[in-house]
Amino acid sequence: MRYKTLIIGLVATTVLAMGNPAGAEDARVGVLMPTSGGAAKSGQETLEAVKLAVDIINNVYDIDLPFARTKGLPNHGGAKVKMFTEDHGGRPERGQAISERMITQDKVHILQGAFHSSVASPSSQVAEKMGIPYVTGTSESPALTARGFKTFFSVTPTANDIARDFFTFLKEVRASSGVPAKKLAIMHINDVWGTGLSKAATAIYKNYGFTEIQKIGYPPSVADLKSEVLQLKQSNPDVVLQAAFDADAILSVRTYQALQFEPKAILAMGAGFASPNFIKALGKNADYNYSHTKFHDALGEKRPAVKQVSTEFKKRTGKPIWDAPARAFTGMMVVADALNRAKSFSPKDILAALKATDIKGSGLIVPYRGVRFNAKGQNELANGLITQIQGGKHYPVWPSGVATKKAVFPAPPWNKR
Repeated sequence: MRYKTLIIGLVATTVLAMGNPAGAEDARVGVLMPTSGGAAKSGQETLEAVKLAVDIINNVYDIDLPFARTKGLPNHGGAKVKMFTEDHGGRPERGQAISERMITQDKVHILQGAFHSSVASPSSQVAEKMGIPYVTGTSESPALTARGFKTFFSVTPTANDIARDFFTFLKEVRASSGVPAKKLAIMHINDVWGTGLSKAATAIYKNYGFTEIQKIGYPPSVADLKSEVLQLKQSNPDVVLQAAFDADAILSVRTYQALQFEPKAILAMGAGFASPNFIKALGKNADYNYSHTKFHDALGEKRPAVKQVSTEFKKRTGKPIWDAPARAFTGMMVVADALNRAKSFSPKDILAALKATDIKGSGLIVPYRGVRFNAKGQNELANGLITQIQGGKHYPVWPSGVATKKAVFPAPPWNKR
């Protein structure tokens, strides 16, 4: 089913009735997200965060963020952001078709997406061909900004950043615990995002004291991981780095427990492991897994907007905001910043504004030092943190400046959890 949305619920009625100020043109933004398929739950919650961002931009909220206390885009006479959304279901070919349709039929000025890197890749290729700006707040494959595109911009850290952070953390935790870890395995969904982690880790693992590496990929529609986990159990790695979405993250941990595979640590690229649904599905078996995340509510101690946005998000979903929704929310706020500074909503002017982006970290709900794009379109100020699930909750354990708990390393065996 296709959705065309300005905003959702009662607010949509109000905005449609009021319209824009005289002469103000809507800024038309196309958003591609997976609300069906293997990442449906995460995709639905992530889309809600984007809708919340648009609502904050278009209306008045008592939140300490740009655009919250004004209506619309101030530099364009209060112009509203009109959002067009469509579900790609994690299917690259569908994302490509949606991108083309949004550009040619909906006449969007800019695109945002797509959660899956495997969908962001072809859908942004369409945008590049047609000269339309494309911003991702959620797709982490470093290959996306290595293509030399002129219209693509990534706000989020990439798999290269995540692999570096994983190994830095592991080096520190080995030293502090006195527990050796030399053998590494990469367990990943076999798409652009998952292989991105595998390539990034393979390039640098020896620099951090690891001597062996095993790489295991599986198809996005996997229904059974026994064969893959038996391979892991046979090689017995000390540490597993993992890239998984909702269903396969839960499936893998259930299979680890069933086959009694017990590495010293499992570190995941956020996504499925960072979702509240992961803990809900696995209970105590979710404990001691690590996630590289770009959000934690502890950030609210220094950035008041974190708690304010999380409260509004919970009103919509019944859950506090978490990693992927917080990054997508940030992506939309970056889009609004560029639209507001652009001389017009022409592709040329929006691209010029994106290239000149310079947002301070204090104006974000994620831990990034800010947003500033390099020549490849990658945010060079993006960074994250590592959390560990303890007692059914995520706690920051790295870096030390934001840690609220000490990492439990190595993880206890299954029969002692």
